[in-house]
Amino acid sequence: MSMQEANWQQVESASSKKMKAWLESLTEKTCAENEKGDFPKTLFILDNDYGELTTILYLIQGQSCFSNSKLVLSPRVFQKNQNVLPERVVMWETEEDLENHLTSFQPDVLVLAAGYLIPVHNLLTNEALERICRLATDQNTTVITADPFLGLLSEWSSKGLDNIISIDIPTDADENLEMMKRRADLKLHTELAGANAYLKDFHHLYPTYTDMEGVDVFRSDEKNRSFFNDQLVIPDELQTPNSADKPHWVFIISEVDFQTQSMHLGVPKFITIVLELLTQGAKLDRKIIFLGPSSLIEILHASEATAGYDIHLFNFGAYKIVMSLLLTAEYSFYWNVVSHTILIQLWNGRPVILLDKGHLARSIPSLYERVIAWYYQGWEPRYFDQNDPISVEKLAEYREEHAKQKAALMEAYRRAPSPENLFKSLIEGK
Repeated sequence: MSMQEANWQQVESASSKKMKAWLESLTEKTCAENEKGDFPKTLFILDNDYGELTTILYLIQGQSCFSNSKLVLSPRVFQKNQNVLPERVVMWETEEDLENHLTSFQPDVLVLAAGYLIPVHNLLTNEALERICRLATDQNTTVITADPFLGLLSEWSSKGLDNIISIDIPTDADENLEMMKRRADLKLHTELAGANAYLKDFHHLYPTYTDMEGVDVFRSDEKNRSFFNDQLVIPDELQTPNSADKPHWVFIISEVDFQTQSMHLGVPKFITIVLELLTQGAKLDRKIIFLGPSSLIEILHASEATAGYDIHLFNFGAYKIVMSLLLTAEYSFYWNVVSHTILIQLWNGRPVILLDKGHLARSIPSLYERVIAWYYQGWEPRYFDQNDPISVEKLAEYREEHAKQKAALMEAYRRAPSPENLFKSLIEGK
C-alpha cells in the first residue's frame, strides 16, 4: 500500500466506506452485461479537468445503457482514476491515439468533455481536434460536447470574446500582471473562438436542466442537451451518519481558484485565511480534510500550523474516495460556485458552503446568471465570508436553507430526461 492510500484510509469513516461501496455498486450496474444488446457504443474523450470527469460519471453511473462505453482519459485524470470504470478506461496523449480509438471502437456517440478545454489546456490544437470531430462524423458517429461556458461562446462573433471573457485581476495590478493577463486573455480568445467555429454545430451536454426562464436566449441554445440521473439519489439508509463517526468537513479548491485568490489577496493573506478556517474547524472537534493543488498543499505543510490538529491535506484523489467523503461530510466548503462535485450534493439536499464565486464567474460575469438558472435552478445560495469566524450555530443556518430548497430543487432537476432517453434521442436525431 502506498503512503497516499494509507493517508486516505486514515480519513475514511464507517459512513464514507458505506458511501464508497454504494458508488462502487453503481459502477457495477454501469458495467453489467447488457441483456438487450441494443444500447449505443459511446466513446468519451476527456480533457485534464477533474470536473469534466465528474460530469461524465454523473451521466453513466448506475446506467446499464452505457455498458458499451469506453473512457479515454488524459494523463492527469488517468493517473488517479484509471479504475473508475473497470476495463473500460484507457489513456490518450496524441491525436493519433484518439484516431485509433475512434476507428477501432467505432462508437455510435462521441462525447468530448469538454471539447472547448482540450485546445485551451494545450492537449491538442484546434485543427487536430477538428480533424477528430470530422473523422467521427465521417463514421456516422453523433458528436456531443460538454460546455463549461454554458452556451455563452455562441455570442463571441457579435460581441467579441474580449467583451465576454477576461481574466479577473485586481484593479491595482502592476504592469507585469497586466501583461500576463493580456497574454492569457489573447490565448483564451484565440483558442475558444477557434473551438467554437466547429463545436457550435454539435449538441452541448449539461448535467442539469437548462432552464431558460428569465435569461437571455441565444439561437445556439437549441443545441442544449441535459440529463438527470436518478441513480445518484442517495438511499435513505445512507443519509444518516454513523453516530460513532467523528464529524468531518471537506474544503476543496482548484489550482486556478488558488491562483485567483492569491492574485486578489496575496499568497500570505490567503494562506492565513485557509489555516484559520482549518484550525477553527479542528478546534470544534471536527476532522478536517483539505483538497487542493500540490503547490498550496506544500505551503500549508511547511507552515506547520496544522500540526497537532486533526487536519489532513491532500492533492486531490480518486473520484470514488473524494466523493464518498464529500457525501458524508457534515459540511463541504468551496471557492467556486460551479465546482461540479457540488451538484450531487444539491441533488441530495446536502449543505454546501460557498466561500467565493470562483474563477469562471469572476472572469465571465454574464455566466453567473446561467449558473444560477441551470446549476441551482433559480435559487441563489448565500455565501459565507471566509474572513468570518466559523461556528456550528452559524453553519446550521446554511444547512436549514439547503434542506428547505431540496424538494423544489429536485423537482426542477427532474425536468431533464434520463441519460438513457437523452442518448436515444441523440441517436434517433442523426
